[in-house]
Amino acid sequence: MADARKRLILSLGLITVLILLVYGTTLRHDFVWDDNDIIVNNPLLNTLGNIPRFFLTEDKVVTATGYYRPLTYVSFALDRALWGLNPLGFKITNLVLQILVAMLFYAVTLALFKKERLALVAAVLFAVHPLAGETVNFLAGGRNTLLAACFTLLSLLMYIKGKTVPAVICFTLAIFSKEFALLLPMVFLLYDYRLQREKIRFASFIPYMIPVVGYLTLRSFAVQKANFLDKIHLSGQLWLSPYLAVRYLLNMIFPFRLKVMYDESTTIYVCIACLIVVIVLLCAIFLRKKYDTYNVFIFSDYWFLLFLLPVINIIPIPANSLIADRYAYFSLMGFSLALAALICKANTRVMVIAVVLVCSAYSLADYRQNRIWKNDATFFAQMAKDAPEMFIGYRNLALYYYDKGDITNTEHFLGIACSKPDIPPSYLVGAATIFMESNKADKASALLLKSLEQDPANPETYLLLKMIYEREGNKALADSYLAKARKAIPHLEIELGRMAEDFCHEGERFIAERKYAHAANILRRALLVKPDFVPAIVALGRVKYEQGDFLNATKYLERAITLDPANASAQRSLSLLRQKQGETKGTP
Repeated sequence: MADARKRLILSLGLITVLILLVYGTTLRHDFVWDDNDIIVNNPLLNTLGNIPRFFLTEDKVVTATGYYRPLTYVSFALDRALWGLNPLGFKITNLVLQILVAMLFYAVTLALFKKERLALVAAVLFAVHPLAGETVNFLAGGRNTLLAACFTLLSLLMYIKGKTVPAVICFTLAIFSKEFALLLPMVFLLYDYRLQREKIRFASFIPYMIPVVGYLTLRSFAVQKANFLDKIHLSGQLWLSPYLAVRYLLNMIFPFRLKVMYDESTTIYVCIACLIVVIVLLCAIFLRKKYDTYNVFIFSDYWFLLFLLPVINIIPIPANSLIADRYAYFSLMGFSLALAALICKANTRVMVIAVVLVCSAYSLADYRQNRIWKNDATFFAQMAKDAPEMFIGYRNLALYYYDKGDITNTEHFLGIACSKPDIPPSYLVGAATIFMESNKADKASALLLKSLEQDPANPETYLLLKMIYEREGNKALADSYLAKARKAIPHLEIELGRMAEDFCHEGERFIAERKYAHAANILRRALLVKPDFVPAIVALGRVKYEQGDFLNATKYLERAITLDPANASAQRSLSLLRQKQGETKGTP
């Protein structure tokens, strides 16, 4: 007993040390990409009193995603309470969770197959595999997966030990962390039928259905499009599913060319070849062999394929790319178990050498990847490098420099982004407004005309072209675009009012995030479509005040009061502004 406990402590200690060595450098990193919207600028995380609201709130970035992961936001709120907006604390939590997942993977493997060497090798390979790097580094995109993995493995461990109540509790926590955990009862079935050779008793699964019903009920209230089952499609790009499954497998086998953004293209012939591979993997699950090692391969194969189901385009993912490393985090456990089983077939000396060599190669790849996640600049630059034919990396770089006031780099990367075929028309319009700020009317009009070809129903495009030609003194051409807008868009005035409100809300969000350049840009767009829209005028006054431009702040606020003398917000802001001006004048 003492020897077993000592081996357990040494094994868990080795896993911890390896993860700290590989990912310790991430503790110096900033918030990156969606971290800013989901964590830094999320007012719901300001107080722990908002925790009940998370269970009736959709997982959103800027728009609705269809995801419902309340426990993830609970964890972020706890981090905010402990650490404020210091990214160090959030990174520590992710690191601790990765350690716990690896330890639980070790414990589950040991409980399933009673082989200490296999469990340790599998856990070590999983702990430092480069494919897990995105999940550990990406707070907004990885925390939900880490939490779900912890509770999923803990639930499975309790199920193996015959502890139903703890297993159900952990299962509940898992599904409220990420919907992947809904697949866990399928693992229970495999365990009972293939590993335990027991007759399946469906009545034993009834306790697990209770939290599922609760989850789906709460989700139906929280999510705008609550029924995610209607997203499952049997046409369209479903033929890509085998390709995506094999693509993830290849990334696990050779994880030295991973990307932060994948721009994938393939052919029907490649997909057919991949389908054959998937069929072979599926058939392997149903073959009956009596030796123990084959049970390991069955379980790893089944786990790998099962947890790929949500991410291989059967259910469309609201993302810029069909592939992301973090999507395959669960399936990576199945691959690591299979690789460990192969390595452990060798003698001890060969096994140790193989594990050291593989983990050394993995660690070098991890160090390289970790540097990419240092800050937005390094991350977006890598995104553009990984997917050079996609607009998103260049656009994100442009907006990063726009926030910094670096207009040269902003225009450079905007120009590249706008040349990409996948850029949406609305983004072309946004880019045009930035070029207009720099008096680059020729570039702005070219983008607007390009947008108009793709989306002739956007009234802002016509109004921006009208403004450009008015500034150039071409009144006839300017008026023609207004006429075209009235002809192309029924109920134009109503549509303009709606757009002004949407722009104003977005501008206020940017003000709350202290992104004043973005706020000013979007609020000016609100006034373009509705020149006397008072909420936008007041918000622009606030922007100028925050930027220290008191003269223009006063002009905007006075204009708002002229248009709406009873506007309390404008009166209050103007009073504060004049008080501030008096303090400034009185300063020696």
